[in-house]
Amino acid sequence: MVNIEFGLNIIPEIDIQNLINNILYYKKTPFKIPEPKNQFSKRSNNSKYKYLKAYAKGLQFADSPQFRINLNTFRFEVKSKKSLNIKKYGIDDVTDLLKIEIYQRLGQELLNEWDNVLLTNLTPDFSILKPDEVQYIKRANNPDFWNGLTDATRNKFSNEKRKYYKILTGKNNLHTQIKGQFVDKILFLAESANLPQRTLIKSGKGQNSQTYLKEIKGQSAPPQQLNRLCLVTDLSISMQKKTSKYLCSAGLKYYKENEPETYQRLKEKYLTPEKWSLDLPEQIYFIAHNIRNTKTNPKHNPRYSRKRFEIRNYPPDQLQFNFTNT
Repeated sequence: MVNIEFGLNIIPEIDIQNLINNILYYKKTPFKIPEPKNQFSKRSNNSKYKYLKAYAKGLQFADSPQFRINLNTFRFEVKSKKSLNIKKYGIDDVTDLLKIEIYQRLGQELLNEWDNVLLTNLTPDFSILKPDEVQYIKRANNPDFWNGLTDATRNKFSNEKRKYYKILTGKNNLHTQIKGQFVDKILFLAESANLPQRTLIKSGKGQNSQTYLKEIKGQSAPPQQLNRLCLVTDLSISMQKKTSKYLCSAGLKYYKENEPETYQRLKEKYLTPEKWSLDLPEQIYFIAHNIRNTKTNPKHNPRYSRKRFEIRNYPPDQLQFNFTNT
């Protein structure tokens, strides 16, 4: 493999043109518009072998209605043109693309890369901010603020970005909103990949807070599906789609909002302590990922860790002594 391109399409709630305009940096590398005729298509020149693209996929197909692509569709993708980079994703040759776990890895890579993106919000709700926070956000919404940080000390840029996102909480934080939609899409695709039948992706708006609200209230579950249980946790997944087999994002959000004790138990069992401080969308991603892996990927199931240890350290042909208490 010497060339690969992978990404996600979502339909954000923010206007796609504003979204593209407000994407400014990848780490300390600015996003550029490579072709003036495609004003709402940006890329980061990380290197000649790897770069990120963020563009208005819907506007690209505005003159092709036969493809039924929502005009507000946003695409975020990674392109790598060197085998050494591609091997970091666990891909040595084309046959690796037949492995479901590779796509789980690529999904995580997209989330990791999105974490490095600076997305500003030019129209936040200032009513929920303190006066000094309002002044900071107004200054930080000027691209010159960030341009002046590129030559600063090593961590200055990342520290200011972290501060910016910390102040812009809830709906004000567009970056977290987009990441939440990425997580939803990755979990949906991963769950669909485990199904024996083909699952069509619905057109229109992606899963958002309103979609989850309907799922949480059970509006998306037909009567005959109300007693469905997760194959791993034995918890009800009636609030999820009827094709669901495992507890995923919709169900985890339900338990977080309605049964916080249950969510906490799931968090403690399926999330390592170092990930407890992650934002909710990331927590949910990893919890759902680990729940599904418990069933579909027993090789990494902690239950088998002792067996792997014994196989590794005590091969069958090694002389062994059995000790018994008398």
